[in-house]
Amino acid sequence: MSAKENPTYYRLELDDYSAAAFTSFGKHYYGTIEDLRCFFRELSIDEKLKEQFKDLISTFQSFEEVQQDVSHYIAYRKVPFLVPAHLLHKETVILENYKWEHTNTWGWPYYMRCDKVESEHIWLACDGEYFRTVKAVFSKLQYAGATDQWKNVDTTLWGFPCILTGNPFGFWNQLAEPEKQFKTMEAVQQDWKEFLKSPDPDYSEFCNDIFGDG
Repeated sequence: MSAKENPTYYRLELDDYSAAAFTSFGKHYYGTIEDLRCFFRELSIDEKLKEQFKDLISTFQSFEEVQQDVSHYIAYRKVPFLVPAHLLHKETVILENYKWEHTNTWGWPYYMRCDKVESEHIWLACDGEYFRTVKAVFSKLQYAGATDQWKNVDTTLWGFPCILTGNPFGFWNQLAEPEKQFKTMEAVQQDWKEFLKSPDPDYSEFCNDIFGDG
């Protein structure tokens, strides 16, 4: 579907937990204000996380209370806190008994599978750039290494805290993960049209928030 009269999306930059341990990089996430509220609400529930990310939580509270231009520090540099993004298109894909291979930061493979995945793919324009992002809900998401048995993805996660969450019925990301980047609007439109004909979901960044830099 084409996007008209839909909620405003925002880009939030956070530390990239999949970056090698001796480096510092940021990673962009995307969501509506309600998506962001859910993320920060969950981040505040755990007392250790609430203390660890008190400045980040406080910045979001300031943004909501006064809607002022606020910034925060990511990877040793000051960046805008929330950057508005314009919604271009949104499409949903449902796949059953889906399998794929994920390559981690160090080039090692994880084999992934799920009973079902329903993913929402969101094309956005933000700060002069264009992106395709993804939010996904997985049923019985599992992984295996080269010689390991299949294991359920659960609450043992190594990505940025509270981006991913779940319950016995599913496992999902609260903020959309980057999927593709484009240089022009024409490239966005072409990707959207091709996606309608033959969906090509990419869950790499979702998986990076499972495994971090490991």
